[in-house]
Amino acid sequence: MTPSIDPELVETRLRDLGQVTVSQTVSLFKGATFALAAVLLLEIALTPDDRGLLLVLWLSSFLLAMTSYNAHINNSVIDFHESVAGVTIVVVQMMVELVLFATLTPRAAEPWRLWVAVYGLFCLVTAARLRFFPLDRGSRIDPRLKPMLDVLDRERARNAWRMVPIAIASFAVSVPILLLPRSSPWPQGLALACGIVTGLWSANGLRGMHRQREMLARMLREITPAPAP
Repeated sequence: MTPSIDPELVETRLRDLGQVTVSQTVSLFKGATFALAAVLLLEIALTPDDRGLLLVLWLSSFLLAMTSYNAHINNSVIDFHESVAGVTIVVVQMMVELVLFATLTPRAAEPWRLWVAVYGLFCLVTAARLRFFPLDRGSRIDPRLKPMLDVLDRERARNAWRMVPIAIASFAVSVPILLLPRSSPWPQGLALACGIVTGLWSANGLRGMHRQREMLARMLREITPAPAP
């Protein structure tokens, strides 16, 4: 029997449209990102020039991509009424992430010199996403969920403001990396230091995503009535 199309069905699909679009967009780009990462890892392993530096930057990029992926997975639980602009900035964020890996292509022109600047751009775009695109915009919220969503909103705001100075610092450090001659040891040293710090920051971000998931489960258990015996 063919199901009838009624306002309730359309309303349900419209409610979930934004979140479904974001999930599909993230899945599409993450597949491309991890495929590119695998190809680049093989290229780096077979190229002796700057191998150590490129491996560190690759690992940092991979940890960053995993943190971003888990953040989107966590957000899918509470992401409602996503706007077209919100989906667009997610696309921009994923594109910048792809470029981050693309700079690690072993080439004589040393595209790795752009890595720190691209990372700064990623932080800036992510901060804009966190600060200006709330997940529950326009939704009617059950009062029982309000405390949990308030906690998540405050956490998103804190993370947004943390990423702004990181972006500014990355742009500042990228200037000598881009301008100093190849004979100088400073570009490699600065890029290596930034890669290590970024990798540690992203690894801590992965732990934060796990803690956030546990917090969501705990707060939901507290507001959900226990089943009758």
